[in-house]
Amino acid sequence: MKKLIACAFALALVSTSAFAASPWDGTWKLNRSKSHFTGASYSYTKTADGKWQVTNGPISVVFAPDGKPYPVLDADHTMIVTMTDAHTMKTTNQFKGKTTSTSVDTLSADGNTISDVTTGTHEDGSPYTSKETDTRSAPGEGFLGTWVSAKQSDSTPSVSVITATADSLTLIDPTSQFSLTAKLDGTPATPVSPQMTAGVTFSYKKVSATQLGYTVMLKGNKVMEGSLELDVKGKSYKDVSWLVGKESEKTTAVYDKVD
Repeated sequence: MKKLIACAFALALVSTSAFAASPWDGTWKLNRSKSHFTGASYSYTKTADGKWQVTNGPISVVFAPDGKPYPVLDADHTMIVTMTDAHTMKTTNQFKGKTTSTSVDTLSADGNTISDVTTGTHEDGSPYTSKETDTRSAPGEGFLGTWVSAKQSDSTPSVSVITATADSLTLIDPTSQFSLTAKLDGTPATPVSPQMTAGVTFSYKKVSATQLGYTVMLKGNKVMEGSLELDVKGKSYKDVSWLVGKESEKTTAVYDKVD
């Protein structure tokens, strides 16, 4: 379920121009063996009126496992949650009423592990499967409590295409059909994607010729920060990111240059 929150903030990107070639220019492919996506925490709690609430840093979604649609960050994104028993939670993620992915969370017999399997279709029509194992880090009954990701895998061959100028950057993700035009002076820019969450903006700042900092805002509130940094040979770059208030839970995506 928390994947629905995360997918709203996938990396973004901009347009080409006739400036001299930049070390950022090229096609880059995610190297999962060098990346680090585990260690992030989230929690399930109950609200005063008996609904459920899933929280990950500054992002929070309220729902009930009653088979009805509930909004996720905006009106176009909804989720439908059902529980066949105390150990099985199914979440159907939808965009404008159309199913985009389905997640099944299975709670272990001892109540200390959640195994999540998500299947869905990317914006370009390609199917994907992702799996995650989370372990309990704080007491709770059933799914309630705090959890930390311990293992993660995804079938998506993530690729980004980058073109940079002295004052702007283009980052294009063909799989998600996500693009953003942004200046490198911190000016907020609105990304373009078929399923983009309303109210999301990105801003980038140039730290050096090989390092960029970025911020993600949701309806005017800062929700994520990160940085992109090229290695000394210009053959790979690291995307290090974290949710606001969770600086100790950084994730690192390493991309190798393939063209």
